[in-house]
Amino acid sequence: MSQIGTMGTTAGEVLTLNLPYCPQFVTVGNTITGTMELTNFSVSINGQETINLVGSDNIDAVAQGRRQTTVADAVPYTYLEIADGFISAPTLLRLTNEGTNANVVYGVSQGTGTAPYRYSMYQINATSNQEFSDFDSLMINDSASIDSLEIQWIDGYKDRFAYQELPVLFGSVYSSYDNSMFSASGDISWINNEDGNIANTTIYSNATSSVTVNVGRI
Repeated sequence: MSQIGTMGTTAGEVLTLNLPYCPQFVTVGNTITGTMELTNFSVSINGQETINLVGSDNIDAVAQGRRQTTVADAVPYTYLEIADGFISAPTLLRLTNEGTNANVVYGVSQGTGTAPYRYSMYQINATSNQEFSDFDSLMINDSASIDSLEIQWIDGYKDRFAYQELPVLFGSVYSSYDNSMFSASGDISWINNEDGNIANTTIYSNATSSVTVNVGRI
């Protein structure tokens, strides 16, 4: 495992790392910890931004989703998979400290990769809607603000879901799940589309507040 940096001891302090390569995994601190201890995390490869996550809950949720761990699990998940393997290209990492711990940052890979993972954030205003397509995952923040979700599959069938019904989408794959909620607060709904069977998803927000969506693409 290769140490690539050390977080500062001030909350809100930004660690900027310029690397000649992109590691597959970025680990922050001791992986038995319950959260990533980051409030912002971004990755740029060859000058192109591939990941931009804002907010500790969003970062924790993405880490959980990639590792297939639920909010109630005691499984370590304080690391992020940012590519499908080692990529030989200039990489810029920015990590913002959530607390005051001088956590060591590591970068490691399991083999040579060809593509980064991409995560971007999109905001849906209250009483509005937005369609998403060509995604591998959606992490939908503030589930109480979701009115409903309309999902259409590639065979043309569509149905409308409450966010509480989302576990049925992947229960046959992740049978141990009893919910589809992620983040340290357990308030982020997850839609997994790694098999590509979902053509598009339209998210409808209610009048409570806006909804933030983390869109993941491989």
